[in-house]
Amino acid sequence: MRIKILLIMILPLLLVECKSTLWNAITKKESKLYTDSELIMLEEVTASIDFRYGFEPDLKLDYVFKAGRFTDKEIQSKAPEMKKVLAKYKPEEIISFYGKIVQMRDAHVSEMNEYRQDEDWNDATYIEKYILPEAELFLDILEKNMMQINSSYGDEIKKIKTKNLIK
Repeated sequence: MRIKILLIMILPLLLVECKSTLWNAITKKESKLYTDSELIMLEEVTASIDFRYGFEPDLKLDYVFKAGRFTDKEIQSKAPEMKKVLAKYKPEEIISFYGKIVQMRDAHVSEMNEYRQDEDWNDATYIEKYILPEAELFLDILEKNMMQINSSYGDEIKKIKTKNLIK
């Protein structure tokens, strides 16, 4: 009898937990931009210059950010480490990775412009002042390192920029 009463008391809690877990699994917002292997590369490359990556579920944006308070000069001084990490990868992986970073940066610009058009100044300003500058810094360092590894990457960079309409 006690077991039945205990089960009756615990059952609603179990159902709530099950529903909560199921709801989170169904509605979980996560990045769909990177494959598993690209995520490994992203983690290694960003860490090499003390950057990290994340996903903002409310804005549905992937982003990279400085993992601390570093000046641009300090970040630039870590660029040779990125070059070493990139050198471990095949050229096609590096080019594909660069394309994904450009795609991420373009998504920032696109979302920022949409928020401006909708007059959602909080989100537009957040992207403009915090997310976009660090993405552009990361992209700049990535481009420079790619060119140092192999100058023929310049043609691929131009193609990707043209395709994605970055100036």
